[in-house]
Amino acid sequence: MILLDIKQYIKQHHDVTLSDIKNHFDLTDDAAKGMLSLLIKQGHVQAIDAQSCSTGQCSTGCSQANQGEQYLWRDKCFISLPIPVQVM
Repeated sequence: MILLDIKQYIKQHHDVTLSDIKNHFDLTDDAAKGMLSLLIKQGHVQAIDAQSCSTGQCSTGCSQANQGEQYLWRDKCFISLPIPVQVM
């Protein structure tokens, strides 16, 4: 059930940090990351590099910078598909 709660929380807030999820659900770092990895595999949650933010302008000092790992909700599935490419 908590996996669905985390999914709903991210969907409601659109972008959250790992700290947000850990604090809201009272989870350890490993437990939160484990559940988030399952949601990322489903495709509706996308992990954002800690060095960037949702606006892509962290070098300008946006308010999202340095908040740790960030996760975004995607209405359309964000799954990379392994497609073999043949070069001739």
